[in-house]
Amino acid sequence: MFTGIIRYQGEIIDVQHVSGGKRFVIEAPKEIIERLEEGITSVALDGSCHTVEKKESKQFQVYSSFETLARTTLGEARVGQKLNLELPVTPTSFLDGHLVTGHVDGVGKLVSLKRKGESALYRFEVPSELACYLVEKDSIAVDGISLTLFDSDRGCFSVAVIPQTLAHTTLVTKHEGDKVNIEVHLLAKYSYEFVKRQKATSRDLEEWLRS
Repeated sequence: MFTGIIRYQGEIIDVQHVSGGKRFVIEAPKEIIERLEEGITSVALDGSCHTVEKKESKQFQVYSSFETLARTTLGEARVGQKLNLELPVTPTSFLDGHLVTGHVDGVGKLVSLKRKGESALYRFEVPSELACYLVEKDSIAVDGISLTLFDSDRGCFSVAVIPQTLAHTTLVTKHEGDKVNIEVHLLAKYSYEFVKRQKATSRDLEEWLRS
């Protein structure tokens, strides 16, 4: 479990094509490397949760399965690309952002970007199946970054990004048309699915009573 508060970035220094997926070797800051345990520690790469396989003094390695590659931007990741990195939240950590699982729901697209002084206004488009989970002033994770969405309409939403976020994440490198990983708010997703299933159950019960 993560919070979507990004403090570090890493860089892909090698991509190995293997059976059923890819292995990424990522150069990362010392503060990240020191806290990794091989085969145990999870780390979010642009919001996608992975398990660390190996680590060295300045880098670590993860395996990304065919399923992850198909559902995230990592399928197109390349050597030299910067990634947002986040380690899991602990029971004693501040929950500064919101609960982020690291299970990406889909790939969205940056449709517009406007500078607003030191801040910036980003507008993203999400896959049609995720539009129902966009709730005004709710939290959303974009490439693993906890942001507050507004102006939601027809599968698009806007976020206002503060200077601190621009300085510590890869958002500052994005251009219109670039793809991003989207994870909708956990509560929005499960609340919607619960209500939908309850309605379906009620309809089935009504049809059974009429039969």
